[in-house]
Formats: sequence, structure tokens, C-alpha cells
Amino acid sequence: MAFSGEEAGLLGSFYYVNNPLFPLNNIKLLLNLDMVGTGSDGIKVVNGTQFPDIFNKMKDFNDKNHLLTTVSSRGTSANSDHYPFYNKGVTAMFIYTMGKEHTEYHTPEDKSEKLPFTAYNELFRFITGFLKTL
Repeated sequence: MAFSGEEAGLLGSFYYVNNPLFPLNNIKLLLNLDMVGTGSDGIKVVNGTQFPDIFNKMKDFNDKNHLLTTVSSRGTSANSDHYPFYNKGVTAMFIYTMGKEHTEYHTPEDKSEKLPFTAYNELFRFITGFLKTL
């Protein structure tokens, strides 16, 4: 699913949760990927502390498969498209990559051609492999 209007206040995702095409309780897990252009320092999982069972499964999966440098968690955040879903009771997490190799995030120089995609393939394998374990 793709939404627009995130930077303008999560407009698309708020619209969707208030006008869903199917019941929101049919969503087993919503994974929001935002700011995934780096990865040399692993990933951060927003709402990892809210859903420790799922986060621990993610961490265990990575520990067994050695895909990402680190998988760390943090609490809630209302700054990306996972939030309207979480706010409506959906199990929703937001993953972003960490690394200093792209310093232009959220600046006028933040252009797609500058993204290094340092751990993109590993992140893809992490997500697809992890989801198969659920």
C-alpha cells in the first residue's frame, strides 16, 4: 500500500484508516518502510517496545541469519504512515535504516540519486524472510 501526503501531516494514511477498503482488524502486521536508503548501522524499529514479542522475533531472525548490523527498537512515534494504523489499534511498526553515509535526509539536497542503499538487499531479505516466520 502506498500513501501520499506524509510530509503534510500523514494525510493519505489517516484518510485510509478512516475509509478502509477492508476491515483494519484483518491486518496481521503493518510494516512501514520510510528512510531506508542507508543501513551501515542497521535498522531501528519504531514501536518495537510496544510489540516486544514481534520485535524479539525480528531480532532473533536477524541474529540467526546475520543480515543487518543491528536491529534495535524504540518507542512510539507519530511521524510516519504507520501511526494512524497504530492509533486505530493495528499492530504497526516503522522500520528505518541507520548510517551516516547519507547526510542529506530532509534537506534540499535529499535526492534519490544520492541514496547509497547500503543495506537495501539485506533489508529486503530480512523483511521477506521474517514475514515468512509469522
